[in-house]
Amino acid sequence: MKIAYLMHTKQELPSIMKVINELVKQDDHVFIMVDDNKERDDFMIAYSHDRRVHVSHTQEFAQEGDMSLARGTLLQMKEAIEYKDAEFDYFINLYDGMLALKPRDEIVAFLEQNPGDYYEVEKTEQDDPSLKKEAIRCYGYTNMLDFPTKQKYRKKSKHLASFLYFLHIRRKLDDPVQLGSPWFILSSDTCKVLAEHFAYCSEYFKLSWYAEEMVIPMMITKYLSNPVHVNDDKRVVGPDGCWVHSQGIRPISEEVLNRFPDALYGGAILDTEQPELFEQILPIYNSTYQKPYEVPIDNSGFNHMVDSLANATIKVK
Repeated sequence: MKIAYLMHTKQELPSIMKVINELVKQDDHVFIMVDDNKERDDFMIAYSHDRRVHVSHTQEFAQEGDMSLARGTLLQMKEAIEYKDAEFDYFINLYDGMLALKPRDEIVAFLEQNPGDYYEVEKTEQDDPSLKKEAIRCYGYTNMLDFPTKQKYRKKSKHLASFLYFLHIRRKLDDPVQLGSPWFILSSDTCKVLAEHFAYCSEYFKLSWYAEEMVIPMMITKYLSNPVHVNDDKRVVGPDGCWVHSQGIRPISEEVLNRFPDALYGGAILDTEQPELFEQILPIYNSTYQKPYEVPIDNSGFNHMVDSLANATIKVK
């Protein structure tokens, strides 16, 4: 089994590099959006010869709570599907500070024995009709850098959405609204369909409130005829261990991690904030794997240059 990890980071290279090196050690791949321009350049230099690490360029920046994060993740999915040198069986998204809690062979064995698409849907508009009203409102300020954490911008965004709704400026969204965790483990077949229809996100979720918590389940319902949906994102996140709407990923304690023994991934666990817990959890993913980390040299550019020179027509004056 080969896994494509879809990542988004605001961390500096030394911190996130530890995580990436663990994830690709057994020849899985990482597709990563790096928000900071300088850090993105550093990533490209650091991994220039490692074909398992792909720095996103079609969309380079993403913002929690804004359409850009959902759209960027779908574009990463599309890039992974179109990658010619590897075919991926599962696609797993990880945000800053989210680590694997089980050895890779246990995760692979679990997915082989229990195939399906793992994502959590908390409620639908059938359960809560007010969900539709919230989903079709247009929220400004979601692309502000401080939007996820500053109540000032979040309040302004909601006030503006109410005002625009009063003026009948609303999103046209006929599909049934579903709301759930933004984290997923999706099969290749499902991701191929989502990648084919990635423009759905841009078309219907501009100025949306936490599009990443709606897009995936809504697209699967719309475009897949018989999805094998497991209503569990297999994550333990935040101080209570469970995803909370519009709060993103938050720090977690070892005590909470121990309360969810079946979780495959968890966080946030950052080496800059919880170094001891980070160093304890990070090696688990490759704890049953003995081979050293190796950088596979990609000579495709060199070979292309040689082929071009070999096929060139030399003109003599």
